[in-house]
Amino acid sequence: MAHAWELVRRLFASLWNPHRWWQALTHNVLLKLLSLAIAFGLWSFVNFGERDTVETVKVALELRNLPPHLMITSPRPDFVEVQLIGPRTLLGRIDRNRLAFPIDLNGVRPGPAVFRLSPESLVLPRGVRVQRIAPAQVTLEVERVGHKIVPVRLRLHGRLRPEFQMAETKIAPEMVEVAGPASTIEDVTAAYTQPIDVNNVEAGIFEREVSLEPAGDYVSFSATRVIVQLRIEEVITTKELRRVRVEVRNARSVARATPETVRVLLRGPKRLLQDPSLEERLAYIDAAGKAPGRYRLPVFYEPPDRVEVVSVDPAEVSVHISGAAERSRARR
Repeated sequence: MAHAWELVRRLFASLWNPHRWWQALTHNVLLKLLSLAIAFGLWSFVNFGERDTVETVKVALELRNLPPHLMITSPRPDFVEVQLIGPRTLLGRIDRNRLAFPIDLNGVRPGPAVFRLSPESLVLPRGVRVQRIAPAQVTLEVERVGHKIVPVRLRLHGRLRPEFQMAETKIAPEMVEVAGPASTIEDVTAAYTQPIDVNNVEAGIFEREVSLEPAGDYVSFSATRVIVQLRIEEVITTKELRRVRVEVRNARSVARATPETVRVLLRGPKRLLQDPSLEERLAYIDAAGKAPGRYRLPVFYEPPDRVEVVSVDPAEVSVHISGAAERSRARR
């Protein structure tokens, strides 16, 4: 019995030896800490990973099988919010980009169409369930598609300067097809271009590619841009010079025209006809080779470049070329 008690005493003495315990704790301390961390991580993964948690995800709406003669004419959400509940490990395996609510439009008719979003439509891992869908239903307005051919009309911004005018306009293409809700297409009579600024345009050929203005919601054109060509010319007008003096040129002696003034009607660019120097130009008669006497000779007027003479009134005048005897009597 005494021997047994001695063994127990020695065992307790060895177990409660502080020095031996300290050596045991400090031996390979880094390895012991790493093992403890791994054990705690495994414990957390198993316990917390299996607990249910709630997560909200955005799920896309996929419209399928819309008949080609129908279209959606109401705003619709691209996504709905879905609350999922399940173990965190399973929620983390879900590919958010592949989640979608399919909406089958086969068989829909014009008018409002209501679709309830069912949780069974989502493909989810076993153990994950849908807690809430917001909104739980989607209402779509369905309308028939209309088609129509309309002309393209040109819109201009500003005004040409007074001396210019629009000589010709070309648009390519001249006609476009418009498609959209049938009720809207009825009111579309033309496709209009974006306004073209012509305030500072000079004479010549002006060409530009421009967009077509929107014709309404859900309405589209077969071409979104057109080529516009403008041909701009100077304004051509007429001007009458009422008292243009007539001179006799190339006469052998003193010559005199009767009447001494004529009317000249000119035609040309408005800018050139506004030149004050036109009033100072002289009409003339060519008396080259004419002997003294009286003649009816045509009157000429030399206009500037790009200006033409429409008429001279009178077209002929009387010209008196003095002879030697007449000059002698005139000196007496």
